[in-house]
Order: sequence, then structure tokens, then C-alpha cells
Amino acid sequence: MIAGVILAAGRGERFGGAKLLAMLPSGKTILETSIRAMTAALPSVTVVVRADAALLALATQVCASSGAKLVVNDNADEGMASSIVCAVAANADANGWLIGLADMPYVETVTIKLIAAQLDAASALVVPTFKGQRGHPVGFGRDYLNELRELKGDSGARAILHRHAQQVRLLAVDDAGIVHDIDTPADLNAS
Repeated sequence: MIAGVILAAGRGERFGGAKLLAMLPSGKTILETSIRAMTAALPSVTVVVRADAALLALATQVCASSGAKLVVNDNADEGMASSIVCAVAANADANGWLIGLADMPYVETVTIKLIAAQLDAASALVVPTFKGQRGHPVGFGRDYLNELRELKGDSGARAILHRHAQQVRLLAVDDAGIVHDIDTPADLNAS
């Protein structure tokens, strides 16, 4: 079983706060769109949020209706790695983890399925690319469990990819959503 992970515990400071609650042209929030894309692709998805009342309320509602698991990261201010650690702890029995970012709502469900299918070995590391640019979500096979559990800081799992560069499988996809994140209101308006 490949566990999907959506990291949604950032502050959204460049956006001015409450980024994941912002509405997309579809009429759905950034967070809901990201959750629904991953839950449509994978049977097991965990969403990691910070203890923020408005975000927690929305995440609870969307997770309940989509079947995703919700985890609150009480150490979110320690950086993205703390959210990965929370998600992996909640899914320690998985064969691998597909780690995505909540502020990337345009990743297509078919792309998520393609990446997950490439996690066919415990040593697999899968990074999607679009026109040569690396994106998200990124897949980690079972062999990286301990390294994922020991992450610290705000660089996420980038260090694991660097340490095991020879194992990284680049997967070219026709999905601009893997490189389209929303960091500022201008990014939202450009969607």
C-alpha cells in the first residue's frame, strides 16, 4: 500500500495567511482541491495540518467526506520536515509514501496514479518532471522509512533525494500542475 501525504501545515506567510482556504476559479478551496485529487488516486491519504481553527475545520470536513486521515502537527513551526515525520508515523506500515504539497492543487489525479505505480520497489525514489523541471508529489519507497522519520528543518525530504541521487527515477509527465504552486495572491490569480 502506498500512502498519500498532503502537507498542509505551513503558515502561508507569502500569501498573507489562510492560503489553503482561498478559493480557486472552480469554487473549491486550494486545500479541498488538493485532497480530492489525491484521494481519487490513492486509497490511503493523510493530510497534515497545523492547529489553526479555520484550517482545521475545513480539513476535518473535507477529510471526513473524502476518506482521508487527518493529523495535526503540533510542531509545525519547526518546518516542513516535522509534517513529513507526522505523516510517516501515521503510516509507518506503508510500502511507500507519495508526498505532495497542499498548495499545488492542479496536480492531476492520473499523474498521482502514475507516480504511485512507479513505487514498485522498496528502494524506489520517484520525482515527476514537466518539461525538464522537477515537481511534486515525490515518491519514497519503504527503504527510506527511517530517513523520513529523522528529518528536521524546512527543506522537507530534499536531503534524502540528494543522498540517494543514483536511485532517483525521473518520471516525465504531461502535467504542468506538478510545478504550479500557489505562494502569493498573484499566483492564485494567474491560475
